Parts: sequence; structure tokens; C-alpha cells
Amino acid sequence: MYNKESYEVYVYAEYLILENLVINYIILYLTKYFTKTETSKLKLFIASLIGALYTLVVFYPSLMFMTRFTIKASVSVLIIIIAFTPYKLRKFIKLIATFYVVSFVFAGAALALFYLTKGDVVTGRGIFYIKEFPIRLLTIAIVMSWILFKTTWGYIQGTFSKDKVFVPITIKLNDKKVALTALIDTGNSLKDPITEVPVIIVQFSAIKSLLPKEIQNVFTTYKENSLETISAVMLQTKAEVNFRLIPFKSIGKDNGMLVGFKPDNVVIDDENEQKVISDIIVGIYNNKLSTDEKYMALLHPEILN
Repeated sequence: MYNKESYEVYVYAEYLILENLVINYIILYLTKYFTKTETSKLKLFIASLIGALYTLVVFYPSLMFMTRFTIKASVSVLIIIIAFTPYKLRKFIKLIATFYVVSFVFAGAALALFYLTKGDVVTGRGIFYIKEFPIRLLTIAIVMSWILFKTTWGYIQGTFSKDKVFVPITIKLNDKKVALTALIDTGNSLKDPITEVPVIIVQFSAIKSLLPKEIQNVFTTYKENSLETISAVMLQTKAEVNFRLIPFKSIGKDNGMLVGFKPDNVVIDDENEQKVISDIIVGIYNNKLSTDEKYMALLHPEILN
């Protein structure tokens, strides 16, 4: 039979599990979103539930050893494995790092709101719990975390990833294809102004065989792109290839224009996983991108995500 004190602990534990279940699910969902990892809602729920149930150890003095850092880290690893089942070490590291970053940002947003509202805190036995935290403030914390991530994720990716990573890609167009090496260029933010899809900048010599003879002749004859001539030829070959002009800015050239086309798809071998992308534009560059020809294309960093 429960006395008043034990009944209050029971209700407190119930709310603790429920709140942690919801927050864990949100954090795992954001981890899924920002790492672009495929998984199921059931896996996310089970992993969230395990994380929520783990908080019950604070009610059992005999289990207090499970609040040690090594155990907490092990539980985090278990949650990631259950939620996403990563088969590669590199993918696992990316997931666990993102999981912790999302957790820290979310916790920071919630604490900031707590201090502003001067709420009640329960501490002890390795637990930090905000009593009667309103749903409204929880929603605001989620929105704040989302905004922080959307505005800083590009910087985070640039900080934790290499500036120069080579990736094999295959460009397919009209039953033809070419395979080449692309450089993931964090400075390449070029997008098609009409569709807003990212642009891969590719050396003309690498994709020459994909293009109609008329377009090949123009690029071969005019080292500097003759837009007037190319525009006329584009109209003649529009049935074969969907060409377009892409404005760009670079050092010493504020009003540049790049000829691009929409391929059937681009296959990217990323971390031994093939990604087939159809919403993409290939921009044709009529010079060498690399003096040693280690790469012949510049890959927009958003494409991998």
C-alpha cells in the first residue's frame, strides 16, 4: 500500500519517463534529419523508451553505479545502435557526435528558458529535473533548437569535416555515362536560380562525350564561352538536353554565366554507399579545375546530405 510520499514518487517517476521519452524521440529525430539517415519510427521509439527507462536508476540506490560516465556513454551507444543500426564506424561516429550536439543545444535552450521563468529544480542522485515545465516552454525550446541548428549546421559540418574530400561520381545522360572524381568543395554554394537545386561544376573535357556535337564544337572552338553562340545552339538541341544558363560570382568576375544541363541522374559513391540523385544540375567549366587533374568536378556540400 502506497503512502503519500511513495505515491508522489510514483507519479514523479511516471512523468519523468514520459517527458524523457518525448525529448529523446525529438533528439533522435533531429539526429536522423541532420545526418540524413534512414530509419523507422519504431526504432526511434524503442531507443527513446530505453533512454527514458534508464532514468529510473536514480530511484534505486543499489543501481547508482549506473550513473557513472562510462555507463551513461554505453547507454548512448546502445540508443544509437538501436535507433539507426550503423554498419560503418564512420557513420556511427557521425551519428553519435550529432546526437550529443543536438542534446547539448536542446538542453541549453531548455535551461535558458528555465532561468528566464525561474522554475523549480530537483537535483540529487545524479538527476537534474525541472518541475512543472510547461508544454508551451518545451515547444519554444524545440523551436529555438531547430533555429540554432538550421543557422549553424553548415559551420558545424565545415568544422568537423575535411575541406577537401574526393568522391567518385558517375553522370548519366541519354543512355551515356561518364565516371570521374569530384572534390567536395565547402566553398561551392552555387545553385540553379530557377529550381534552387545544387550545381556540380564539371570540367568540359570530362563530360564532352555526353554533350551533343553542336555543343561540343562551341566549347572546343571558344575557350572563353561565347554565350551568344551557345544560346543559339541550346535552342537547336533542347530536345536532346535540358540546358540552362546559371549566373555566378567569383573573384574578379561579378556577373559570370555558366552553361549547365540537367542530367538523368548523378551516382555518388559516398562512404561505400551509392546515392542516386536526380534533382541536380551540372555546370560546364571550360578550363582545368585541377592542374594535376586529381579531380574534374566540384561537388556542392549539400548534395551529400
